[in-house]
Amino acid sequence: MKKSLIALAVLAASGATMAQSSVTVYGRVDLSVGSIKELGTGSETKMFNGGNGGLTTPRLGFRGVEDLGGGLKAHFKLEQRIDAETGALQSPSFKGESSMGLMGGFGKLTLGRTYSVYDDARALSNSNSVFDSAFTPSGNGVFKSGGDYSSRFNNQMRYDMPNMGGVYGGLSYAFEQNAGADDTMTAVLVGYKNGPMNFALGHQNEKGKSDKYLQLAAAYDLGVAKLSAGYNTRSGTAAKGDDDELSLGVDVPVGAINLSAGFATSKTKVGGFTSSKASGFGLGATYTLSKRSKLYAGYRTHEVEDGAGVKTADTRLFAMGVRHDF
Repeated sequence: MKKSLIALAVLAASGATMAQSSVTVYGRVDLSVGSIKELGTGSETKMFNGGNGGLTTPRLGFRGVEDLGGGLKAHFKLEQRIDAETGALQSPSFKGESSMGLMGGFGKLTLGRTYSVYDDARALSNSNSVFDSAFTPSGNGVFKSGGDYSSRFNNQMRYDMPNMGGVYGGLSYAFEQNAGADDTMTAVLVGYKNGPMNFALGHQNEKGKSDKYLQLAAAYDLGVAKLSAGYNTRSGTAAKGDDDELSLGVDVPVGAINLSAGFATSKTKVGGFTSSKASGFGLGATYTLSKRSKLYAGYRTHEVEDGAGVKTADTRLFAMGVRHDF
């Protein structure tokens, strides 16, 4: 009887320990069919991997949390990106994310390959602009006319402060990305969220590209519609010039349907003169089939002109697809 009680106690303790740890396998499959027309190459009808002509890039990931006691927890995340139309891995490693760290009352510390805190501000500026997808003009051509930022870095330390009365923020520092190269990255984020309002200011310095980015982002939930906006600047070398960029977006939920539109414009100046300017807009709609599956359709344009007004890029994308999360 005594041995049985001891065995039950051990089993109960083991169960309590297991309950303090969790590992989740998750993923996403996103495929669409449509057409893309580009300047100089004509029109092509094809199947798109989600990230190229849909809502998001397909992925397979693992994430977990372990309760260490005293309010301290360990966390990890491994995420692999996939080309769903062929089944091939986009790379032979966990390029989506490969990180671990600690979190508690002090906030959250993450080490490894992950997003910079500046990317949070850019995501907020696109949060209601055609689902922050391949149909979002600011992230797919318009802001790339002068040179866009890098969202993820290897060898990175990221700290997210605890929310204090709606105020949030964080810091990122990435060591050298290539051996012997002076290509470190630093980023800082500060924001305020209260009810339907969310504002953020982010800064990122990429030494490898000699580019500095400053992003002011905002989002507001009106109930009948959700708005987002962002103003971004890029300061580069004298030869690369500087960028001024603006993005606007709106989401309108109607039952199981969500409608969205986005607009973006940018201008690059070198030596005080305009060297290129770009603009584009996007339209999209999703229809929720279930908690995990949705149908969608989207349309995006973007045009770029040089300083003389000659068109150097002209893209038209239209696609319809389905996304499933698990």
